[in-house]
Amino acid sequence: MIDINWNILIAAIGGAAIDFLEIAVIAYAIARSGYQKEAIAGSIFGILLVGIIAIPFGGILRSIPLNWLEILVGVTLLWFGSRWVNKSIKRLAKGKRAGWMSEDPLAAEEIVLDGQNLGFNQLNFWVMAKSAILETFEVAILVVTLGLASGAWYESLAGTAIALVFSVLIVTVLHQYLLNVPELLIKLGSGILLGSLGTFWLGEGLGFDWLFGDLAIAAIVLAYSGIAAIVLWWLKRNILTVEIVDRVEQ
Repeated sequence: MIDINWNILIAAIGGAAIDFLEIAVIAYAIARSGYQKEAIAGSIFGILLVGIIAIPFGGILRSIPLNWLEILVGVTLLWFGSRWVNKSIKRLAKGKRAGWMSEDPLAAEEIVLDGQNLGFNQLNFWVMAKSAILETFEVAILVVTLGLASGAWYESLAGTAIALVFSVLIVTVLHQYLLNVPELLIKLGSGILLGSLGTFWLGEGLGFDWLFGDLAIAAIVLAYSGIAAIVLWWLKRNILTVEIVDRVEQ
């Protein structure tokens, strides 16, 4: 029976899903604009390029002593997690969506296509490739970080592959329901999980002896979730108060 590290699998899926979903949405929008070949080729090129670069990068990091590596991984995941939680909470409090989750994702992301050249449009290919490279680079950092810290490379890579397939299916098959995807809740949950794993491994690297071992991660997740819920409630309350005051003054 295979012993699956569910923490790493879920973190990899959640961490990669949003970035891959953004790539798929932009690719779909470019394809709908009449540049299907450029959208597909640019996406594949960008994802493969980052994947090829990330392979030797992971090998280099393995030479770092374990406790230093755990500290590096902990700080990296804490940075990613806190950034995602911060953005998600602010947008949820204001009732806003991510820019690419709109009727016109290209305009929201300030992407301008070239409509002058006939045939295969190299400029639009590079526009797509650039978007894919930027988003996949973040995925690569997360996958390598999760794999190195836990040794669960199977779960890290499998979670990433699941996230990629899920994103492509959502956009190509269920694109009419795309706006119903709770991308902010997914990103918030992923940020909390990444931050919790980062806190755990940072403590491990600093020599902290966690009570109940790996089960401490669940306690950290619950603690961070509670803090996020309180902050979100507080922000919504203050935003509502400001809006009421503005209406009264008008």
